[in-house]
Amino acid sequence: MKKVWILLSLIVFLASCEVAPQEIHYGADGCSFCKMTIVDSKHAAQIVTTKGKAFNYDAIECMVNHLKAWDQAPIELYLVVDYASPKILIDAQQAHYLISENIPSPMGANLSAFENADDLQQHLSHGTTKTLGWNQLLDELRNQ
Repeated sequence: MKKVWILLSLIVFLASCEVAPQEIHYGADGCSFCKMTIVDSKHAAQIVTTKGKAFNYDAIECMVNHLKAWDQAPIELYLVVDYASPKILIDAQQAHYLISENIPSPMGANLSAFENADDLQQHLSHGTTKTLGWNQLLDELRNQ
């Protein structure tokens, strides 16, 4: 009986430390940076630490701003919602970013992420737009 209890405890422990994207509960979860309730399913973001703890954000710029003073566990996953597929989290380091006045984001940076460049191209307009990769985005927002 004792062996079964130890085995069961080990399984529960390992399952609780899974490093994977976590579901964002729109309208209920708060942003880990600005504390606003996350309601926009096209601009949310998430960080998952190496221990499996998820930090949710109502906007990509909140995630990047939180990284400026990050004092938590090492990060395993940087995730952003694909604007073309609301609520679907994608790898932030592989995403394509668009700053466009035509697509307002919750915190006012007008920043959106796209999994593929073709989807981003469909949202380019004659107005003020700027496309960025992950490292360019970090540089852009960290210098503000």
